[in-house]
Amino acid sequence: MRLLAKLLTSLLIVLVVALCTFLTVLHTSYGLPMVQRVVSTLTPYQLNASALEYNILSPFNIAFDDPELLQDNRGKSVAYLSFTISPLDSLTGQLVLKSLVIRGATIDDTLPEWVPSTLSVKHIALDDLAYDSDGLSFSQADVQLSNWQNSEEKWGTWNGKFQFSAPHISLQGQTLSNLLLDSEKRDDIWEVWGLSFNSIFGNITGSATLDANNHWTVHQLGVSDARIEPSEALSTLSSQWQAFSQHYSMDIRRLDLLDVSAEMPTLSIDHLNLSAQSMTVKNGELTWANSNVPSLLSFNANLLRYDTWVLTDALGEFSLSPDLLRVNAFSSKINDEGFISFAGDISKARVQLQTLVVNGFDLTLQAPLLTSLNTAWSALDDVQIASLSVRHTNITVPDVNFPLQLIGINLRGNRLSLREKQRSGMWQGDLTVSMKAASVNRISVSAPHASMSVSDGVWQLDTLSLSFNQGQLNATAKVDLANPSRPWEMKAQGLSIPTTLYQQWFDVNLPLSGEHDVYAAFSGLAASNDSFAYSLTGTLNATPHRVLFSRSPGTTLSQDILNVFMEAERAQDAVALPLVMGDIAITADRGRIHITPTTIEDDNEKTELSGEWDLVTRDGELSNKTMKSNTLEID
Repeated sequence: MRLLAKLLTSLLIVLVVALCTFLTVLHTSYGLPMVQRVVSTLTPYQLNASALEYNILSPFNIAFDDPELLQDNRGKSVAYLSFTISPLDSLTGQLVLKSLVIRGATIDDTLPEWVPSTLSVKHIALDDLAYDSDGLSFSQADVQLSNWQNSEEKWGTWNGKFQFSAPHISLQGQTLSNLLLDSEKRDDIWEVWGLSFNSIFGNITGSATLDANNHWTVHQLGVSDARIEPSEALSTLSSQWQAFSQHYSMDIRRLDLLDVSAEMPTLSIDHLNLSAQSMTVKNGELTWANSNVPSLLSFNANLLRYDTWVLTDALGEFSLSPDLLRVNAFSSKINDEGFISFAGDISKARVQLQTLVVNGFDLTLQAPLLTSLNTAWSALDDVQIASLSVRHTNITVPDVNFPLQLIGINLRGNRLSLREKQRSGMWQGDLTVSMKAASVNRISVSAPHASMSVSDGVWQLDTLSLSFNQGQLNATAKVDLANPSRPWEMKAQGLSIPTTLYQQWFDVNLPLSGEHDVYAAFSGLAASNDSFAYSLTGTLNATPHRVLFSRSPGTTLSQDILNVFMEAERAQDAVALPLVMGDIAITADRGRIHITPTTIEDDNEKTELSGEWDLVTRDGELSNKTMKSNTLEID
């Protein structure tokens, strides 16, 4: 045993002396030839280098300038190679390097054969790195990564920090410049602490986390100074995005766009600044967060164009969830003419606005747009506006059957409820309406004005004033909306009212023209058609002036009058002839209507018209007495 101990001690001394001698020689000019001889003796490779760098104070670190490793006169060279062995970690038989620095290397999709299969490196620095393939190429790149080890993966695996920078990189046809990546991989989680690069689509910055379920959590994504237009690169990027989004889902916590402009066939954006929070991308579709954590969106832009709509100086701040759009503020010029501003809540079934300001618009509502607006309005259950202001706005509806033109509209409303439980009307609030002029189905109205309010469920038309070319109409009305029976009353008084108004506005078969003075006062119930018929009560008195009656050739005056009440079609060759009519007096008492006899005459005939109807039983009699009495039974 003593002999064996002496032999082991002697062997250890020999090894220590040999190691010290080897390390000492490395520190001399004979170090490089000695290493070359060791490599060629112990491996099938030949090592060439211009210089060897070694410091006895760092005994486990060695470096080579311009090293080249050859096998059968074939091999690869780099500008610099340095490595530091970790002897304690390598005692298990696995080669472990504390650090590895390579400069000026060109890599491909596989590791060189001479790399030991059990090699692991705690820290790798690759400077001036180059790579070229069909989908990815770069040069002059700097890479640092931690805890790398050789594996079946083509470039090995790592678990730790990964940092990458390159002046230029080509990724699947997209050219990126000034790329910087700071990231860390921890088991199945990849943390991207920071990413930035420049592209033809702008400057990009961001940070994100990729988990084991192929789900990205984007903590921040910024795009600045972007100018986007149709191009092959944009089409390629769109295809790449579709392929990417099919494999990955994404939560975007914050998105910032700074000075972004785009010109597309149906969309134009000029100098857009946008900030968005809490969005989700799944299968390529963008959705907003749930109602518990709503998405936030704010933006401003010099110009936004979609199809034929142009918004300038647009500003908006929104809170979005799947069922609710909360508009904290929105304002914009539209089509470079009018201004709109509003704030409030919008959902599929309800609109509740705190403010709505419309100013200076000149709107032409064509049939398709009018139909779309009516459809959208009908889909709403409730519409409320706390403060409404409309000024200097014109509206034109070029409908052949009922053309409408409103000029210089001014509206002022407070606490308005315009639709409740899918019923349109004014259910709450105060509203004042005035205009410079209007043309309603070819009847001109000057300076119309109306003021109405709803208080404690009672709708009240405080005043309605309509000025015509020759006359004036004033009216008031009241309806108790809180009462299930809907009791109502109205009063109207006018001078020289155009008689064509009834046919043009209310589609009443009354082929008369001229003017008339009128006084009307009625009341009743409006809960249903039956309650209206049972309750209608009031009087109407009218004095016609300059009356023209559309007459059919070859008929008598009495027959033409009866044809009016029979709603017979007027002959195409009808002629407007003058009539002289006496005062008209109509009374209604609980649905029973009575026409006081009134005289009607032309140059050849004089007749007396009277009648009675019962709206409840729908029975009535109209008497038209001339030289020979004619009676028409109405059922």
